[in-house]
Amino acid sequence: MNRKVADKAAPTLIGAATAPVAVGLPVYNGEPYLAAALASLLAQRDVDFELWIGDNCSTDGTEELCREAARHDDRIRYRRRERNIGPTANHNRLVHEARSRYFTWAASDDAYEPDRLHKMVAALADRPDAVLAFTSARQIDSGGRTVGHWHNPCRTDHVDPVVRIRDLIGLEHENYHCYGLYLRDVLTKTHLLPPVKNNDRILIAELALYGRFVEVREELLLHRLHEQRLTQSVSARDWYRTQRTDGRRLVLPNVEEAGWYLRAIAGAPLRRQDRVLALLALRPWVRENAAPMARNVARAALDGARMAASASGRLLGK
Repeated sequence: MNRKVADKAAPTLIGAATAPVAVGLPVYNGEPYLAAALASLLAQRDVDFELWIGDNCSTDGTEELCREAARHDDRIRYRRRERNIGPTANHNRLVHEARSRYFTWAASDDAYEPDRLHKMVAALADRPDAVLAFTSARQIDSGGRTVGHWHNPCRTDHVDPVVRIRDLIGLEHENYHCYGLYLRDVLTKTHLLPPVKNNDRILIAELALYGRFVEVREELLLHRLHEQRLTQSVSARDWYRTQRTDGRRLVLPNVEEAGWYLRAIAGAPLRRQDRVLALLALRPWVRENAAPMARNVARAALDGARMAASASGRLLGK
């Protein structure tokens, strides 16, 4: 369905029905690829959806692009944040702003094939035990040329939640599951995206403890790889310093990731035995991150000592 409006929009109907699908598009200075992303989303076929845009106080032409698109298509809900709240909070706020049965995040530099939303909705409708539907992906470069392909290597459809989380944590893979279509009421039972750099992997591991995923084995997501991507352009430590808004000065990236994995397992609807097995499934992650966690603690101790010495010096100088 493509609900177009005239240049002079009619008043919004009070109590108008919410579309069954909400697409959340968080963006900050997305002008280089945003027009293409919007065009591919608005061209989705055979699906009734709303597009919620969370603009994190962009300083380029993002606002103008979004407002112009919203003037011509009443499926768009544009929200410019009151301040830059950081990428994680912007993603999570969109989940709460939307009210649809199904929810998906879209990236401002990606694109969809025209049937992607429809096929994910159909996949979830056919599988009432599933909590997420996702598709295979084609990786493209800044110019739209194909540079790779992604197909899910994990047993995310397995009946055993421990098998699902064991694969998601233990196997090497690109986590494109996070661009899938969620049951929003289940998504809101998780911690959503925690304030750490690899938060999408933590969320998907947590969600796998709530239910099975259903896969559409078609390359319907066009995921763009370019040097300006946030995850590629900053280290974990710099991500904390530049993107977090909680005011913390001591940075322990790997330690905090471990804490969020533990919270995810502790809050999931598991039997006691499965909870223990899910904790044991973290062993590959712990082995890989043991040395970085030790460095986190050592560096935090040094940073804390420097801050204490600096504060003491300021007091003595008064």
